[in-house]
Amino acid sequence: MHKITKKLFGYFSALLVFFAVTAFIGFLAVFRYFTYQHLENELKERADTIKNQLEQFLDMPGAGQGQGRGAYLRFVNDIAMADIYIADAQGNPFTYGKNGMAGNVPTEDVLAFGARIFTSGSYEHVRQRTKGGVVFYVGVPVLDHGEVTYAVVIRDTADIRQDSFLLAVTILGGCMLLALALSGVLSFFLSRRFIRPIRQIAFATKELARGNYLVHTDAADKTELGELARQTDLLAGKLEAARRESARLEQMQKDYISNISHELRTPVTVIRSSLEAVCDGVVTGEKAIEYERQMLAECIALQRLINDMLELSRLQNKDFPIEKETMNLTMALADAIRAVRVLAKEKSISIRYEKETEVFFMQGDYGRLRQMFVAALDNAIKYSSQGTQIEVDTQRQDDLFIVSIRDHGTGIPPQDLEHIFERFYRSGQKQVKGSGLGLAIMKNIGERHHIRIRLQSEWQKGTTIRFEVPQTEEHHLYQNIS
Repeated sequence: MHKITKKLFGYFSALLVFFAVTAFIGFLAVFRYFTYQHLENELKERADTIKNQLEQFLDMPGAGQGQGRGAYLRFVNDIAMADIYIADAQGNPFTYGKNGMAGNVPTEDVLAFGARIFTSGSYEHVRQRTKGGVVFYVGVPVLDHGEVTYAVVIRDTADIRQDSFLLAVTILGGCMLLALALSGVLSFFLSRRFIRPIRQIAFATKELARGNYLVHTDAADKTELGELARQTDLLAGKLEAARRESARLEQMQKDYISNISHELRTPVTVIRSSLEAVCDGVVTGEKAIEYERQMLAECIALQRLINDMLELSRLQNKDFPIEKETMNLTMALADAIRAVRVLAKEKSISIRYEKETEVFFMQGDYGRLRQMFVAALDNAIKYSSQGTQIEVDTQRQDDLFIVSIRDHGTGIPPQDLEHIFERFYRSGQKQVKGSGLGLAIMKNIGERHHIRIRLQSEWQKGTTIRFEVPQTEEHHLYQNIS
């Protein structure tokens, strides 16, 4: 038996025992009360009967010594079915018959109780507990012409060991013992059923601690324990998702490092081999100049890669300040288009720029915003086919200034869309050169300027990047000034 089962079983058992003892004591008290009350009422009725008869005899002329009264009083003890005393105020017993036969001689306790009747002139009763049981005293006054002349006192003992009382107690005790036994068995099974979801949750948490995030409690319970089990299952699911995400990010980081290493190794290898050829005199003259130009191009590529890595690191540091000033966003966009036209011309790609407005003033870093647009345009050129077109347009929509860059290239695979802006992510299209940092840099520049970037893409159809710039009162003010 599990510890918690033992504890619950002990609690249930203690509660049942407490209930049984309380019910038993309550039954004894109620039974005793009604038994004593019933006996007291019967004694009062008998005393009233004897009193009424005595008053009738006292009202009959010459009946004080009558045989009728004597015959009646001779059997008064049988009528009372208990000890009966009839005495005057001085304690003398009532006499009857020609020979002056007297009834029972009052004892001291009877005399003391009788004195209360003469004092109050009404019905009196008292109950006293003795070793032999509970003694009842019931007394009524006997009136003669409106005056209390005698007191009728009946004394009886109610023994709690009477057969009917013992039988009732025995039956009740037996029933309660049987109920306790059955309740104990039932409480045992209820305890086991109660802790079943707890055991399932405990097993699940142990498995979670071991790294098994696929575990489920499968606890079908509608109480708070069931809710705890469901939350445990939810936690297991989230931990499994986090584990998969962590594994994915770790793999992305490995791929990123592998890609960066490849990007660094290739130009370094070219530079080293070219330098060795020049230094060893293998190439001379015009050939040496060609090698030097190749080394310069590789150094420029290395510098660009290192700058991108440093730029992304700076942008992701929220404490790194960027210099903002009043600038025209459309001018930064036009400058970016001019910068990439040479790259577009190499692939016979045309860039069509349609602008709804000439100016849109805002507080921003001109160089970085130009870099953001260059990254988007460069990405569009890389993934566009020969002879296609890239459309750039601006428009105002509600409280937004929107810049859209649309290409008709290969698009982005659906599985890559949700990860395209992540730092260590690079699209699966390996044939396209690059470090995979361009879109990450673009996203961070947008965030630092409160620009929301949306990307929509269809595989083999093209990609659209939307830059949504919120218009503030400051923008409207600059617009009015312009």
